[in-house]
Amino acid sequence: MTSRLISLGSKALAIGGTGVCATALYRYQSVLKEESNSPTNELISFSHQQPSAAAANKKQCIIIGGGVVGVTAAYKLALKGHSVVLLEHNSAPGKECSSCAAGGMQRSNPVVDKGTWIAVTKSFVPFTRYLFGGEHEPYQFFHIDWFDTLSDPFFLRWSATFAKTSLFPSSDQNRLQMEQLSFTNYAVKDMVQMMEDKKDSMAKKSGFNPTGSLSLSYDVVDAKKKAANPTHGNTLEPSKQLAGEDITSVEPSVINQEQKPTSAKFEFETCAASSERFTEELADRCKNDPKLDVKFLYNTRVKAVSTAQESERRKVTQLQTNKGVIDVKDAQVLVAAGAWTPHIAAMMGLYAPVYPLKGYAMSISANEALASNTMLTASDLPTRIVCDKYMFTSRLGDEVRITSIGEFSGWSTSPTASVEKEFRREAVRQFPLLESFIKQAKVKCGHRPYVSDGILLLGRVQEFDNLLVSAGPGSNGWKLAMGSGSVVEMLVSGKTEDQISDELGFDARSFSPAGRVVDSPIFAKLCRARWGVSMNANMIF
Repeated sequence: MTSRLISLGSKALAIGGTGVCATALYRYQSVLKEESNSPTNELISFSHQQPSAAAANKKQCIIIGGGVVGVTAAYKLALKGHSVVLLEHNSAPGKECSSCAAGGMQRSNPVVDKGTWIAVTKSFVPFTRYLFGGEHEPYQFFHIDWFDTLSDPFFLRWSATFAKTSLFPSSDQNRLQMEQLSFTNYAVKDMVQMMEDKKDSMAKKSGFNPTGSLSLSYDVVDAKKKAANPTHGNTLEPSKQLAGEDITSVEPSVINQEQKPTSAKFEFETCAASSERFTEELADRCKNDPKLDVKFLYNTRVKAVSTAQESERRKVTQLQTNKGVIDVKDAQVLVAAGAWTPHIAAMMGLYAPVYPLKGYAMSISANEALASNTMLTASDLPTRIVCDKYMFTSRLGDEVRITSIGEFSGWSTSPTASVEKEFRREAVRQFPLLESFIKQAKVKCGHRPYVSDGILLLGRVQEFDNLLVSAGPGSNGWKLAMGSGSVVEMLVSGKTEDQISDELGFDARSFSPAGRVVDSPIFAKLCRARWGVSMNANMIF
């Protein structure tokens, strides 16, 4: 009887496996069919660069992705005299993750470690709090769509790497995190320098706010821990602990909260700005300054990438888009597509360990709120970054931006109804006087490009002569854009990672894609079959 059951089970598994393989093959053939139906006209013409001194200094570069990272890289490259073509599948720059970022510019980094893994697991599987300890949380930050994630082989591989890094970090992980902190310090200083330049209009246009960040705590035990170690974690931000009336004297809007905070950490040098408006302004400068050679191609999706083996390495030779074909020739190709980076990488048979962590955001006009409600005063609205472990609210000029949620649900950018409802409810708890505006505000979502080991992906892809990547690390990464743009510019200009490290003061090799963006042709085909279509904002299965 037992042997018969084993035999039947083996047959069922064989039939099931055959079915899965057949479905995957069918899906992948559908992807190839879609690619074959793409336009074949020449979209952009690149000429082979002549071996002259002028050509050696001016390079051609194609950037895939028009968010803050891609646009900033284009700006940095153009400032050094390089020619750039930027491809963006939306109708304007900075309209996905860049439009949903909270805007914080802290000189600090989140860390992927055991605590991170436990926090995520406790949110996804509530009963595990009995294993790991802790009280029931009234507001759930992390969410997961079990079907969209567990049916995706890419998520399974990414989550395995995330768990491995969190629970069994390499001996080098701490050093990498500290190098990333040094890089963050460099990148933020570069961005703040632009904002503080009185001759530059960027501060006004991006809603620059240098008045600090107030991190609230409602737990007495947690407050004591913070008081004992006020600068814990990977941060360079000076801070001081506040309690009682000192909190409301710094930030009067807190007095209206339903639950009063027991303490607060005030990072008084922290700055903030709108990532979306920063991106739009840089794109306008690239477009309107005749000295900057940047061409933007909006509503342009990359649907296929052709490569060829040249000597010991491969080379990107052609990009096939929904508008035509680009022959790459001597141009460098930078993938700065945020959480979409794995889709572009898969077209070249590569695995890039980046998965979208969907965030939720809403914006309220301070002026409109004050004008429409005479009971409101300016002190009822947040004047700086006000946050707790669940929600991050920023004052960016007239805009009050409220952000929260980390949701694993594939590549859909549409809000999940139940999660959106919970997000609005928590926003009302923190800002009860803004309830009517919070209920009416449009909620939009963007994908944080979460790298499985928490370390930025920045540099040349080892297997290619002309391919670079800039993505991640996941949370609050927009503040790194000026720094990553500088590194990309230096690499394209011909400098080595060692030269960059010596010049900028951090180890640029720490962020190299080598060993992380890897050749996985069969796995890439399986993922593309699962995703069903190429770069599209509404992924279907």
